[in-house]
Amino acid sequence: MKLIFLKWIGRYKIHLLIWTLFIFYETVVIGLVFNVFGHPLTYALHYIAILLLFYLHADFVLPWSLKEKKAAFWKLPFVLIVEVSLFILTDFFIDKWLIRIDIIHSPVPLELTYLYSLKVLYRCVYFWGFATGYYFLMTYNKEKRKTNELEQQHLKDIINSQKAEQELTKAQNAFLKAQINPHFLFNTLDFIYHNIDASSPVAADAVIVLTDMMRYAIDADKMGEFIALGDEIEQAENLLYLSQMRKNHPLGFRINYNKDVRTIQIIPLVLLTLIENILKHGNLNEDKHEAIVNLYVESQFFHITTSNLVNHKPLKLNAVSNTGLKNIEKRLRYAYGNDVKFDYYTDNAGLFKLHLSVPLEQLSSHGAIKS
Repeated sequence: MKLIFLKWIGRYKIHLLIWTLFIFYETVVIGLVFNVFGHPLTYALHYIAILLLFYLHADFVLPWSLKEKKAAFWKLPFVLIVEVSLFILTDFFIDKWLIRIDIIHSPVPLELTYLYSLKVLYRCVYFWGFATGYYFLMTYNKEKRKTNELEQQHLKDIINSQKAEQELTKAQNAFLKAQINPHFLFNTLDFIYHNIDASSPVAADAVIVLTDMMRYAIDADKMGEFIALGDEIEQAENLLYLSQMRKNHPLGFRINYNKDVRTIQIIPLVLLTLIENILKHGNLNEDKHEAIVNLYVESQFFHITTSNLVNHKPLKLNAVSNTGLKNIEKRLRYAYGNDVKFDYYTDNAGLFKLHLSVPLEQLSSHGAIKS
């Protein structure tokens, strides 16, 4: 409660200061000049009525009556008549009550006469003027703030537009570079292939496989949202072939699947990423623990399961490989919804196991299964 009161004081401190100075001027300064002082309760009640008149006129009457210009000609006179009538009656009943409790002494009974109303009306018009000036000052400040905000927003829009143009230019340049670089790369690989084919057939074969894989990776975004799983299986086998050639010994790695799964259409680079993850972070040098990847359909789900011995640096495995796996999960859930199941863990024997399943219904609804 105290915090709310302090916030209110902070918000209206200018109002409080001005009203304090004004009331001090009317009660003390004028009282000293004319040697006329009233009872504190008289001042309190009448200034409460004045404050109500001021803020009622500035915050409600003028905004409502001037909101529509066509209706202002009848709304404004109407509410002013109601407002002045209420103010005169309020002043009258305040004075009547103060006389009754002997705060004000009057030799004759107080009546709501023309002269009394005229005196109160003068006071009403006096504060109407202040309230109207306050209203137009607040309206001006509000419009000025709106203008400043619009100008700032316009400036931000210009800056954002310029940034967008710069980013578009960068993207266009990157696109052109992307078109030039693969072309240069494939020409270079073709040159290397023809120059080593006779002297080193194995290396030449590796260049051909590498070229095929790189072309597949570069063209993946041009194949559409889904690709045949058989195409990705071929690239996965190419990846294993190059890995074995680079290490100069066979890798304990098997991919098990039947012909039916090759026709399944799925988002690209899922299988390749899983196999690359095993090659990077798995231990493939133990004969008794070869890495196994199974691709199969069962119970209206397409499944991918993997099992491999983890490397001797599990902290590095967790820090690096989880990022790629989480990325796969996000892509799958974005494409097929939350019915996708994606679980992986390392068991007590040091085997990293992963199980991915996608409902065949979801694959079918995305046009992802070909007969």
